[in-house]
Amino acid sequence: MNEHHLPVTNNQTVVDYGSTATKARPNQNTARTQRLPSFVLINESPTAQRYTRMSHNTFNGDTQRAGERLEYFLNVLNQMCIGFITIYMSYITLRTGLQGTGLHAWLVTIGFSFFMAEGVMVHYGNNVLTNSYKRNTKTTIHWMLLTLGGTCGAAGALIKMIQKGFSLHSTHGRLGITAFILCLLSMSSGLAALCSQRVKKAITPLFNKALHNFLGFACFVIALVTQYYGYETGYFKSRSEWDLRILMKCVTLISLVLSSIGPIKALYHKVKAISRR
Repeated sequence: MNEHHLPVTNNQTVVDYGSTATKARPNQNTARTQRLPSFVLINESPTAQRYTRMSHNTFNGDTQRAGERLEYFLNVLNQMCIGFITIYMSYITLRTGLQGTGLHAWLVTIGFSFFMAEGVMVHYGNNVLTNSYKRNTKTTIHWMLLTLGGTCGAAGALIKMIQKGFSLHSTHGRLGITAFILCLLSMSSGLAALCSQRVKKAITPLFNKALHNFLGFACFVIALVTQYYGYETGYFKSRSEWDLRILMKCVTLISLVLSSIGPIKALYHKVKAISRR
């Protein structure tokens, strides 16, 4: 049987499907021309931009981790300051007896400098004591600490106001009355925040919680500033040296500043959320 072959012309396209034949090889110039489109300049490659973004994100991540480690360190330092103030004031007041001014000084120190300082930092993300707890657990600890702190602090301030006949003219006394009033308001707003679903018809829960944060933070700041001036009262001067009073003032201010980082962040986020509505 005769085989019929089609005539081969110069216009016919020859397609190589991967054969190993060596007869029909393209010349070197043609192969180089066909391979040129496979090379993409590095500046035009999409991976170059991806690598650039990865480098930028890595830099931001390293900066964020460094900031978190710094905040952890500052929180540990703050815990040491709180412990020093509480232990030393407890030593002075318990040694001389918990009566009159001694009872007042011990209650306000335990209430404001210890319980309230720890309470306002419970929800702080870089708190070394509570960062591993769930939010519900943090909320429970927060209410317990602030209830104890507000009760002890208000009771200590009330003892001194009764002792002085509510006639307080010094800077320490006036700030103490202000802290007492803010403490009562903060506890009231905290109770309203706890029952926010019941009072949401009158005040929105977000606004009520923001108000509670503001009042609690203001109470804490005024209370520690009051304690700062308390180191200049006759009770403390008669029981400590000048250099120790300076040390206690510095430690109290450091504790005030470092304890305020978490509440300021929380208040900022709540105010920002309210402004978006």
